[in-house]
Amino acid sequence: MGVFSSVLLAFVALLSLVYFYLRQKHAFWRNRGFPCKPNPKLLTGHLDPSVHGSYVNQELYHYAKARGDRYIGISFFFMPLVVIYDLELIKTILVKDFNVFHDRGMYSNPKADPLSGTLFAIEGQEWRTLRQKLTPTFTSGRMKQMFGTMLLVAERLREVLGAADQQTSFSAGREMKDVLARFTTDVIGTCAFGIECNSLADPDSEFLRYGNKVFQFKLSSLLKFIFIMMYMETAKRLGIKGTDGDVEAFFMNLVRETVEHREKHNIQRNDFLNLLIEIKNKGSLPEHGHDGATEGDASVAGTEHGMTMNELSAQVFIFFLAGFETSSTTMNFCLYELAKNQDIQERLREEINGAIEANGGQLTYDVVMNIQYLDQVINETLRKYPPLESVNRCPVRDYTIPGTNHVIPRGVLVSVPIYAIHHDPEYYPDPERFDPDRFTEEAVKNRVPYTYLPFGEGPRICIGLRFGMMQVKVGLITMLRDFRFHPSSQTPDRITFDKNILILSPSKGNYLHIEKL
Repeated sequence: MGVFSSVLLAFVALLSLVYFYLRQKHAFWRNRGFPCKPNPKLLTGHLDPSVHGSYVNQELYHYAKARGDRYIGISFFFMPLVVIYDLELIKTILVKDFNVFHDRGMYSNPKADPLSGTLFAIEGQEWRTLRQKLTPTFTSGRMKQMFGTMLLVAERLREVLGAADQQTSFSAGREMKDVLARFTTDVIGTCAFGIECNSLADPDSEFLRYGNKVFQFKLSSLLKFIFIMMYMETAKRLGIKGTDGDVEAFFMNLVRETVEHREKHNIQRNDFLNLLIEIKNKGSLPEHGHDGATEGDASVAGTEHGMTMNELSAQVFIFFLAGFETSSTTMNFCLYELAKNQDIQERLREEINGAIEANGGQLTYDVVMNIQYLDQVINETLRKYPPLESVNRCPVRDYTIPGTNHVIPRGVLVSVPIYAIHHDPEYYPDPERFDPDRFTEEAVKNRVPYTYLPFGEGPRICIGLRFGMMQVKVGLITMLRDFRFHPSSQTPDRITFDKNILILSPSKGNYLHIEKL
């Protein structure tokens, strides 16, 4: 046999081994008698890389409901994953059996990858300890301290939109996704880092560039992500970084220099970083205003150990990422719907102006947080466009699904498809219609529990939701008081989501006409 024939035979044999190995991976659930979706693709499983994951999960959701399945097993690339559809089972996993499902299954390797040691990703007792330390930073009292700073940034947003009103034609419109990301970048930069990012004045600011980079998937990033998720323990042993080196260097250096400067000059500010420095040096915050605890939180009094600089940097990093992208996209989707529904926009503007007038013309924290119709509009926006289309949990031991003999093995991801649930006509009739009246007090009281999950649920519910809501409300109030928004020639009838961005984000921007009132 010639050399060429031997090489060809070896190549064919290798391909055959890879093929059968992958087919065995995809047979994971079938071999266990688990309800599953058939015919996964060899390389991507049940994923479709050509569209956003929300569409894939919605299709799986309809498939499972049509079969009467409470859950199904799928292949996420080559990894087994369970998708849960039954609301009672969702409650069991997120709340009742939280002792088994307290981890998200995210990659966290703080020794090699310091910025991965975030509250969002860390596990077990480390998460519990850090959650207890951080909970007091998000009370209403702390939010009020940051409110004035947020208003200053909102004033710059008003100025930018006023200039845009003079510069753009009615037909073309102004791209709002970009300007809102710059607004939230400046808010988070000021409240988290205590520095002026100036993104509203400078669209090319480093903050905005590095923030956007985290959410954008390149092929190399995707391949690394797949390897990490499939072989997480191996990735930890190898010291693989999930964070890009330049992103890590930028944020780590920025936080370290800012903290050292504040400590050297004894600088005190009403921002998130100041609270973290206090935790770092004292181990905890005073209990004053501690009204923001959720299930699973405990008093932090008497905590012995503070935070290292790396731990502090990681929390500032995730606070920045979570706050700037999710809040900006929420406002973006909200303005899109308000432009398409002028009657809702006018009613909301009247409610906002009425609330401010009733307070002597002053916009205060209490006014912002107590406009009922504003809450309804934002909640309906989050219903239709939840920032994360799904939320994951990971069992710390083999888990038998109650009432069945089906076992979810330890370490296998369990996914709750938030977007699909939010668009189920059984819970939200005509789900594509934007209707804030779905969130009147009576409607909320009568709604089936666990059908509205934009921030997750249970002890790992989003810790910063109060800050995020405040930021969104301040931004919307500022814009709607002075401007009316209309569709432009580039405004689509229906938004499609960018498949290259993890969270829900419009694929072609959001061009709206801005009318000065």
